[in-house]
Amino acid sequence: MPTVNEDDCINDEIRDSSKLSTATECARTCHKGAKPKICYYKFMVERYPISGQACSLCTPNVTTHICANCQCVPGNGVQRMGLLVNRMMPGPAINVCQGDKIVVDVENGIKEDAISIHWHGVFQKGTQHYDGVPSLTQCPITFRTTFRYAFYANNCGTHFWHAHTGLQKMDGIFGSLIVREPVETDLYAKLYDFDLVQHIIVINDWMDELATERHPGRISGVVLQHPDAVLINGRGNYTVNMLTSTNIPLEVFTVEPNQRYRFRLINAFCAVCPGELTIEGHNVTVITTDGLKVKPTVVDTIISFPAERFDFILETNQRPGTYWIQLRLIGVCSQLLGRSIQQLAKIQYLGKTQRPTSPMPTYNQTLPSKITLNPLDGDCNVKRPNLICISDLRNFGYIDSGIEKQEPDVKLFLALGFNNIPSAQFFKPNEYEDFFVVPNPSLDLNAHMNGITFRFPPSPPISQLKDLDQSQFCNDTHIPSTCKQNSTCSCTHIINLPLDAIVEIVLVDEGGAGFLNHPFHLHGSGFHVLTMSQPYGTLVNATRNITRDHIRDLDRQGKLPRNLKAPPGKDTIPVPNNGYIVIRFRASNPGVWLFHCHFVFHQQVGMELIFRVGNQDDVPKTPKGFPKCGDFKPMIKHIDNDSCEKKPARSQEEWVEKPPRLYEESEEERPIYSIRKPIWWPIKGLH
Repeated sequence: MPTVNEDDCINDEIRDSSKLSTATECARTCHKGAKPKICYYKFMVERYPISGQACSLCTPNVTTHICANCQCVPGNGVQRMGLLVNRMMPGPAINVCQGDKIVVDVENGIKEDAISIHWHGVFQKGTQHYDGVPSLTQCPITFRTTFRYAFYANNCGTHFWHAHTGLQKMDGIFGSLIVREPVETDLYAKLYDFDLVQHIIVINDWMDELATERHPGRISGVVLQHPDAVLINGRGNYTVNMLTSTNIPLEVFTVEPNQRYRFRLINAFCAVCPGELTIEGHNVTVITTDGLKVKPTVVDTIISFPAERFDFILETNQRPGTYWIQLRLIGVCSQLLGRSIQQLAKIQYLGKTQRPTSPMPTYNQTLPSKITLNPLDGDCNVKRPNLICISDLRNFGYIDSGIEKQEPDVKLFLALGFNNIPSAQFFKPNEYEDFFVVPNPSLDLNAHMNGITFRFPPSPPISQLKDLDQSQFCNDTHIPSTCKQNSTCSCTHIINLPLDAIVEIVLVDEGGAGFLNHPFHLHGSGFHVLTMSQPYGTLVNATRNITRDHIRDLDRQGKLPRNLKAPPGKDTIPVPNNGYIVIRFRASNPGVWLFHCHFVFHQQVGMELIFRVGNQDDVPKTPKGFPKCGDFKPMIKHIDNDSCEKKPARSQEEWVEKPPRLYEESEEERPIYSIRKPIWWPIKGLH
């Protein structure tokens, strides 16, 4: 692990407790039988300038992945505001061993926003209240309050953490979370020599302004919700208006000759463009995806969608020197918008110059590549030697035998899509549907799953189910009376699943948006990918548009093939455009778990639902003192119009001693008035 100034990782909590370990103490080689640690982190979330004043004082280096010793956040050199944790982007890297306890105090220093943090890839079995979804597993963290997350690192792998409130993830609230397993039990330990913190690659898409400026969106000027740039570990160059470029030093990954390094790639994208990553002169061996092991697969290029992660082994068997890493935004960005957005980094053999000898690759002059993993098209039922679909990978190691049985216990057909509602209907008085704008032609859209646009409840059902009006919960067999035909239906979409059942989901893209592959993420569990297909081509050149009913008919006819032999594990999977996927998991983790598109702008407008696994009694008890939130609508006290004439005016002392009641007091809980004696209070100040 890299050398870090220990003082940068120490805070008051650690000074006051000998039982807590620092970030650097927890970032260690893991061994079987070693005593687990309690790894403590303090996250301070605030609004902070990118490429601001601090950059005149220092330049961050690789050691800042763990603890910040420089508060310069370079980004792509364009000055703007960001939302950051500990003045870092990516935020503090969490590196622990399987079995460690992770404790993170998250303090909200953003005056305008509430926040929450989701620990993406951590299944939270036994700690369901700390999944980090506001209004589902917790209340949002309000300004100047601190919420303590405490959970065990039980499932190993490459995970990450990110904001799960609004669009904050796209403005910088994200970071890596690595859970290493003991080297003695790692099935791949003999395939690599080093697994280092400085070989974590976090990629994120980036805008020239806060993401909230693009949502719901404009019909002129800077339109759409697409990124302006892409960054590698929070930095990179940027060409402004095709004329001038910024001069931010590129990320450099140092290696030694004739060694085998385990790299961990984390896609922290938020918008709709996938990323294509290639390393000059080196192929890579993919060994895990989303933290779950797959049979080693050699490729040249990895395409990743938002929230996907890939571990790969890089063998430094080339002539010592410096080699390019090229990351391009593809899909919608290139095919529909004609944008050429890329970023570069370097693989540097130790002792060699930082400047590669080969020309800098450009967007249209890419690095050579023969085999690509995770292609954009979903034609995955046909074997192609140069394209490997996720469904072509094979699980490596243990797999639940229930996944491989012929029929699941529960089978769900879910369609995802958009509602194109006329503006006159969206903008009616006293109606406030979520939407986003697509110009040329001007469209107002929101999203749905099985015809339902998701709306969060006012209180988290995991801890305050009794406080919620049950009529707001719905699914496609229980539609609220407020939902009308040919109109948006918004409610809390929830599907009940029996505890321990084998659940199969057939997810169908009815979205009607060309080139879009929606990445879907399941909280609380991984799943296995049985098949993915695009039988009629992409929407732009399709022989027919796919529908849920059509796919259900094919399944009844036995024409929906499934691979039941070691299907690969994931927790996030892109649904092929105008296609479908079939996934399975065992619902062994009781609780309320979100299932959603990981394009944040689609999630904002309702492309998500809740799986409720088991009953409330199956979920661990709510932690003592757990915050509560929700609606406050007491009955309004009736005012007698004649009372003003009959009752004498109250003195100033009476107003202070006992203010007038504006609501009915319950017998169980009456207001406590803390002001006990008259104070000076000008009557003009009473409103």
